[in-house]
Amino acid sequence: MRCNHIREQWDELWEGEATAEVRQHLTQCAACARHYRDLRLVRSGLHLWKREEAPEPSLGFAERLVRQLGEMSKAPSVADFFESVGRRFVYAGLVLTFLALLALALPPTGPVRGLTAADIQISAQEASLAYSDPMEETNWQETPDLAPVEESAPAVPNEVK
Repeated sequence: MRCNHIREQWDELWEGEATAEVRQHLTQCAACARHYRDLRLVRSGLHLWKREEAPEPSLGFAERLVRQLGEMSKAPSVADFFESVGRRFVYAGLVLTFLALLALALPPTGPVRGLTAADIQISAQEASLAYSDPMEETNWQETPDLAPVEESAPAVPNEVK
């Protein structure tokens, strides 16, 4: 007999005695024998517990119980918790929506928004004018005319044939 077959019969062993096959298996298998012993101990403990009488309640037990139940009803419930959390989500959603609309309504530049990178860019010619060397160590020649000079192509005389 296998352990799986014995484990399927634990309910039957709970109510009555083990059969000859089960007893033979229990002598050969230590794990099943330990489990059967624990099963019998639990069963006998429950029978002993069943025989004991329930204790009588003390004086004023019912009044104390009713008072405690009344105090429990005044305690915050789970529904109150979810209601307050839900309110916070609604308020946070309103604030985020307002900020998004405000960001769309404001002009791209102004006192609220700073200058963009396109506003800050200056041309290379303006940058060379803005550069000043306090030690006068560069060999750059400053020219009054900073516009690029276009060289004209040499004039080619038209040959008449």
